[in-house]
Amino acid sequence: MPPDLANQFNPLACQADFTYSMTPRTIKIQDTGKGKKYIADDLEAVLRKIEYWHQGSIARYRISYRNTQGTEHSIE
Repeated sequence: MPPDLANQFNPLACQADFTYSMTPRTIKIQDTGKGKKYIADDLEAVLRKIEYWHQGSIARYRISYRNTQGTEHSIE
């Protein structure tokens, strides 16, 4: 996998650590709790990072995230 240039040029851009999975209609994000911030506190940067990795808009996806306690939240 090529280096993450967005993170290399701006290391403070996304401080949450997460994993995610995608289907043709949904994106599910899981907070690992290992980052400097939680997903809820760094959501915009997390979404930008996913868009960067996929080289396109994720606006058409149904997006949800699960925090470290296991509670799932939908994103509008």
